[in-house]
Amino acid sequence: MTRRIVKWSPPYRGENVERPVFDLVDIERDGPIGRIILNSPEKRNPLGYERLLQIEMAAKELELDDDVRVIIIKGAGPCFSAGYDITPTPPGEPKRNTPENGYHHPDRDTAWQAYDHEHLRIYTSLFDLQKPVIAQIHGHCLAGGSELAAFCDLRIVADDAKIGWPVGRHWSPGNLQVSPWLMGMTRAKYYMFTSEPISGKQAAEWAWASESVPADELEERTEAIARKIALTPTDLIMLTKRSINRQFEIMGFKTGMASSADHLAIALLRPSFARGDEFMARAQQGGLRAALDWREEHFDNDYSGGGESREATAPGDTPPADGDGPGARYGE
Repeated sequence: MTRRIVKWSPPYRGENVERPVFDLVDIERDGPIGRIILNSPEKRNPLGYERLLQIEMAAKELELDDDVRVIIIKGAGPCFSAGYDITPTPPGEPKRNTPENGYHHPDRDTAWQAYDHEHLRIYTSLFDLQKPVIAQIHGHCLAGGSELAAFCDLRIVADDAKIGWPVGRHWSPGNLQVSPWLMGMTRAKYYMFTSEPISGKQAAEWAWASESVPADELEERTEAIARKIALTPTDLIMLTKRSINRQFEIMGFKTGMASSADHLAIALLRPSFARGDEFMARAQQGGLRAALDWREEHFDNDYSGGGESREATAPGDTPPADGDGPGARYGE
């Protein structure tokens, strides 16, 4: 049976509209602190089409709650998020990473890069939210997980967290190229050219993260920062947030994000990609885990110990078919 989702525009105060059922995130309210918790620890909190919609809608629900002044996004279990969900979709089940029938049209979606623009729309809703949003990051924060975190206002990370863009050596030039805005051009090029993961401590030194703390102090420190920020009235903090955001918009931030989506579309039209990607061929022949092992060895990257889709899939899983949409092929 096809799963029915409720997709709605965020209501304004008092509007009588059908609300979604939040089953892919948990929402907590604790005085002035609201929490959005990615609740699939057994799969390392992969991001997919429905979960991203629920993150957006949960944030908008908390925005309407006058008691909540600060929102924390975090992951249950061993990590924040291992990236976009690329596990195969069994016959008869909805696709995990795109709408069931694509976005606009199967012949236009890739060239338009509807997949990436949908992510940008959701992440921009966090960027533009009236209330501050803090990403509390532990364990792996990879690919799509790092995009989600990057559009939050603050990133508080565990010293031993692992942040990275594993697909930068063979698939994606950076879906939403936010790294130069956070860490500067020189470090962003090193980060993206090597696709080598950085620790939470290094992420703070490079200004990708707001602060890095020992893992066992992460939650306490994040909560303390959130409660300090919550002392400021919402009507003032929203203007402060917008004032800072506007400076980056004047410098072209949002145009830059749209441009990076265009470059992703071009990357999918490369002749080498059209001839067949070796990573995908290995995944089809030996399973996704074998392909991930090959990628780490071939590109000399160390994402071992889990992370990315290695921990988001079961042994022997194979990647989705091309019909699952461009986003589902990235291995993010």
